[in-house]
Parts: sequence; structure tokens; C-alpha cells
Amino acid sequence: MVTRIEEIFLLARDTLNDHKKERYSDDTLMRNLRLGMQDIAKQSGLFKDRVVVPLINGKDIYKLPDGLLTVSHCTFNQETLPLVTSGWMDKNYHPTWRMDTVELNLAIEQGLLEQAIFDEVKRKQMGVYPRPFGDMSVWYISVPNEYGLVGGMDEYSQPSSYGVVAELIDSDFAEELQDSAYGVVTAIVEQGSLTVYFTECPPLPDTIDDDMQLDSCFDTALKFYICGICLRNDTDSLNRQMASEEFTLYERELEAIIDLAHTDSVDAPWFESHYNPMG
Repeated sequence: MVTRIEEIFLLARDTLNDHKKERYSDDTLMRNLRLGMQDIAKQSGLFKDRVVVPLINGKDIYKLPDGLLTVSHCTFNQETLPLVTSGWMDKNYHPTWRMDTVELNLAIEQGLLEQAIFDEVKRKQMGVYPRPFGDMSVWYISVPNEYGLVGGMDEYSQPSSYGVVAELIDSDFAEELQDSAYGVVTAIVEQGSLTVYFTECPPLPDTIDDDMQLDSCFDTALKFYICGICLRNDTDSLNRQMASEEFTLYERELEAIIDLAHTDSVDAPWFESHYNPMG
């Protein structure tokens, strides 16, 4: 049975007159297919999602999902948090703004986070201002042993023989829940969270047998894009002219899909629903 990607490739080979795969390999068409999916996601902005990012003591930079294209907005405690760049912070705040901190509990209870920081050139991460928790510059020591380094901080005991202790969690509940129906509870962290709303590129296929998360309505547009790239890379002037025609068809198809996605399901503008209180 022909897979969906193979069907798109067959349609592309009809236009390219390459039924025997003599000019364009499946690998070449797959690379162009992946480029087409990325272009559709970037131009249409139709693929939207959100992620909840828990705030962590002492941390002001948080990882965002792979495939993220743009961040539309961010909320904290169900309130929209202003979205700015680090360059904007440098111009509008004092030079040492990255060192400013806030107690995490106060940030949660009183909404003391002021900004969400997102740079287009660093799309895999987002920052917050001010940094939750407070001053992390407490005295630090590292003790060598046969397993590596054991780190410690003032007023904390770190009896570990397994390497470097990279993170400390101070939980008020640690001693109360050591014996539970689910085993040993090592830590409970009460924390707020950011909700980040973004557009993304769906996962890209690697082989012709992979599933595509793009709806099948995009298949024709992908066929036009694949042919356009193949012909555009040709040195023949007639093929390059034909590539321009394929891209025109691609853009027309994509515009139709975007318009369809932004249209509701009610065709008649005068449609009304009346309520009869008497039954």
C-alpha cells in the first residue's frame, strides 16, 4: 500500500517527468518536503500550542519546546505577562537587571513577576524578570572524594558520595511524608508557573513510512513546493521558469487553506437561534 508521503512524491514525479527516479532521489524529495512543512508552519501560523513552565527557585531561564517558531503571549497567575526582549531590558532597565531577585512565594501570591523575556535568536528558551527566590550568592564549598565533588552551602548538610550535588531543594514537607502509600516522597515544591502560548512546526518525517501531523489538505501545497524547489535548483532556464509557476500555485493553495482555517462553520450571516421560554 502506498503511504501518504509516497503519494505526494508520485504526484511530484508526474510534474517533474521523473517516474523512474532517474533525476531526483527519494532523499532529495524528502528534504524538499521537510522544507515545505517548515515554510507552511512559518507562513500560516496555524499550528498553535501552549506549555506550562513551573517556576524554580534561583532559575530565571527556562527551556521551551523544540519546533517553536514564535511566542504569542505568556501568562502568570492567569494574568498576561509583558513579553519583551533582553535588548529592550538593557535599554529600559538598569545595567544589572539580571541580578534582581524576588521571593518565589511573593511572586506567586502577589504577582511580582514583571516581564517575560524572549529573544527570537534564542527560541528554545525564555527568561523571567526578576529572578525567583532571591540571593543565590551564598558561600559555596566543594569537597573532593573518590566519586567526584560533593557541593555544599551554608546551613545545609550534603552527605553524598555519588558525585556533584547540582541542586538543593528545601521542602517543609520532606520529613512529614517519608512514609506514604506510594513510597518515599523525596521533596514537594510549591510553585507557580508560566503558561507560554506559541506557534510551532509539526514534527518532520524522516522516511516515506513516517506519519505526518499536517492534515491531508496540505498535500497539494507540498507537492507544488517540492516541484518548485527541484526545478528552481535546475540550471535549465525553462525549468526555472516552471519553478516560478509551481511556487505561484503553492502560494495560492496555501492562501486558500489559511482563509478556510479563519472562516467559521456558519455560512449564512443572518443565522439566528431563538429561545422559546414557553417550551
